Amino acid sequence: MLTPAEIEKIKSKLRDVEERVEIVIVPDDNWKDFEDFAKILSEANDKISYVVEDRDGLITKPAMILKKNGRENIIYHAIPLREELEPFLNTLIMLSKGFELEEVKDLSAEIMVFVMPICPHCAKVVETVNSFAVANPRIRSIIIDASRFTDLMQKFDITSAPTTIINGEIKLTGYLSRNELVEWLKKASGDYKRYYFVTLLNERRLDEIKSMIEKNPEDIRILAELLAHEEFLVRFGAMVVIEQIAKESPEVIKLAKDVIRGHLKHEDFRIREDVAMLLGSIGDESDVKFLEELLNEEKDEVKDSAMEAIEEIRSKQKK
Repeated sequence: MLTPAEIEKIKSKLRDVEERVEIVIVPDDNWKDFEDFAKILSEANDKISYVVEDRDGLITKPAMILKKNGRENIIYHAIPLREELEPFLNTLIMLSKGFELEEVKDLSAEIMVFVMPICPHCAKVVETVNSFAVANPRIRSIIIDASRFTDLMQKFDITSAPTTIINGEIKLTGYLSRNELVEWLKKASGDYKRYYFVTLLNERRLDEIKSMIEKNPEDIRILAELLAHEEFLVRFGAMVVIEQIAKESPEVIKLAKDVIRGHLKHEDFRIREDVAMLLGSIGDESDVKFLEELLNEEKDEVKDSAMEAIEEIRSKQKK
C-alpha cells in the first residue's frame, strides 16, 4: 500500500505532532486497508493512536475519522496515498497543534471534496478545506475517493476531480483557491442561490438548476430575476431553463409570472424584447394585456416581439 519512501516521509513528518490525535476507523465489509494505514501512522508516532468503532450518520463506510478532544469533524472515505498523503499528514500536524483562521471563525458548513488517486489539484483543495475544519469545529470536512466509492460518484454526478460540494448543494469543479473557498462558504451561510445560479448558467449546468427548482419551486423566482442579468449568456440560459420548466411543470412558472412580467418595463430594450418573446412561448391569455402595453413602444424590435408573442398565445388558444 505504501512505498518505503512514503513510510519514511510519514515518520519524518509526524515528528511535528505535538498533542494526541486519535483515528477512529469505521468498518464495513471491506475496511482492513483503512486499519493497516492507521496502524502505520500509530507506529510512526506514539501520540497517534487508532480504534475501530462503528458510527452512525456517515455518508458511507468505511471511514477514517480524525479525533481530538472529542472533535470528529474531519472524515476520510479514502486512503490518502501519493499526492493526497502530504495534505493528510499536514492535517494531522495542524490538528495536534491547533490552528486559528480568522476568515472562517464565524462560518459553518459541510464540505465534501471528491478526489482521485492521480489528480494534480486535489491535494491543495483538500489541505485548504481541512485547515478550515481544524480552525473551526462547525466546519465539517469529508474527503471521498471517487474511484473507490463509485456509488457516491454516481449519486453526486461527479465527472472530474477535485469536485467540492458545500452543504450538499453547491457543487464546484476544479481547483479552488483559499480565497475562493472562503467566499463560497460565506455565500453558503447566506442568500447564495442567485450567485450560484449565475455560476451554473455560465457553466451550462442547466439540469442542476432544474433539480434545485424541483426541490424548492419558489427558486423559480430567482431564476426569473436573472432574465435581466447584465450578461447575455446568463439571460439566455435562464430563458432556456424557464421554457423547459414551463413544458414540464407549468404550475411552477406561475410562481414567477409577476417577476417575468416586471421585466417588460426594464430600461434595457433588449431585455423587454427577449422577455416578450419568452412570454409568447410560456404565456397564456393573462399575459396578453401586459404585452399589449409594448405595442406603443418606440423600439420596433420590442413592438414586433410583443406582437409575435400575442399571436403565439392566441394561436395556442385556438388549438
